[in-house]
Amino acid sequence: MRIEVAGDELVALGESMSHVADDLAWCADSAASRSWALGDGRSRSALAAVLGDFEHQRLALGRRLDDLGEALRRAGAAYVDVDETATLLFAGQGDPP
Repeated sequence: MRIEVAGDELVALGESMSHVADDLAWCADSAASRSWALGDGRSRSALAAVLGDFEHQRLALGRRLDDLGEALRRAGAAYVDVDETATLLFAGQGDPP
C-alpha cells in the first residue's frame, strides 16, 4: 500500500480548518450580540447557564482547529521543501540547497 502526500493539499486542509475555526468564533460572537433580545430578566441568565458549556466547547474546538490548521500549513510547506530537495538529490542534481 502506498500513501502519497501532497504538500499543497496539506496547506489547503490547514486553511479549511482555520475557516471552520473562524466560523465557530463568529457563531459565538453572533449569539452573544443577540442576547439583548432576551431582555434583562431571569431568562437571560437561565439561557446563559444552559448554553454556557456549549459555547465554551465551541470556542475550545475553534481554537484547537485553528492550531491544527496552522500545524498543517507548516507541515505542508515543510513537506514541499523536503520533496523538492529529495527530488534534486535522487535526480543527481548535486548537493541540497
